[in-house]
Amino acid sequence: MKKYGVTVRKIREQKGYTLQQLSSGILSVSFLSKFERGESDISLGHMSHLLEKLFLTFEEFFYLHEGVGLEQIEYFFDKAREAYVNRDLEQLRQLREVALDKWETHDLETFRCSTLMLDVYEGIISNQMINSSEDTLDFLYTYLFDVEVWGYYELRLYNSTMFLMPPEMIMKLSKIVFEKSQRYRNFKEINKVIIAILMNTLTYLLAGSTLYVEQYKVFLGYLESLNIPEDDLYTRNSLLQIKGNYEIKIGNREKGIEMVKKAISIYTDLGSRELAATAENYLRIVLGQT
Repeated sequence: MKKYGVTVRKIREQKGYTLQQLSSGILSVSFLSKFERGESDISLGHMSHLLEKLFLTFEEFFYLHEGVGLEQIEYFFDKAREAYVNRDLEQLRQLREVALDKWETHDLETFRCSTLMLDVYEGIISNQMINSSEDTLDFLYTYLFDVEVWGYYELRLYNSTMFLMPPEMIMKLSKIVFEKSQRYRNFKEINKVIIAILMNTLTYLLAGSTLYVEQYKVFLGYLESLNIPEDDLYTRNSLLQIKGNYEIKIGNREKGIEMVKKAISIYTDLGSRELAATAENYLRIVLGQT
């Protein structure tokens, strides 16, 4: 928490609070002063009380700390995904230049992670995986394991890079996502990303020849404990598809095929032909593995 002190001081001064006013009833003036100078750490509980006085949520604080807002984070990851899917090296390089400039200006690990993610994307598209790709992933692992509270940035970073990771790492990090993002689940956009991560985790666990039955049940339980909006038809139908593929994998072939075909039919009826085609193709892959 030590690194957040300078940001607390900036926000305190912007709101016109004195050290005495902010620290009153929470901790001593001298202790808060040391924290603001980066000379001392404080507990998560104390931090929570300070933010309450500043009328800030943890989400808002972390965005202020990183110098970037939710819309900017969303824009960055959406553009990065678009460039990767379209194999647009020029767009990836432009995004990298911006991320690199922010990293050099602010010296924040978040911007370095963004730069490294784009490096890996570029390497995959150009079929010239950088020699440091393993080191790059190691840095991302370290960052994600060490971060104390997963906010929107960390969730989007992980969701954008998890397909590069081995199953064991995905299971560890997805568990951390579920545990460390609890305070943010009332935020619609964050809850949406958490759901996407758990859906991707379940899909990943079903993709290979190894069957992770117990792990699948755990992550399905995580997902079903969340509030999936009734109008989120895509997620609900995708979950039906995932459950069907799972039934096929564990030997309940007819039941599973029926469930997946029902999901495909719903996509088709709604005019989502690309989603239907993707589901059909994935069904063929699963059937070929069993």
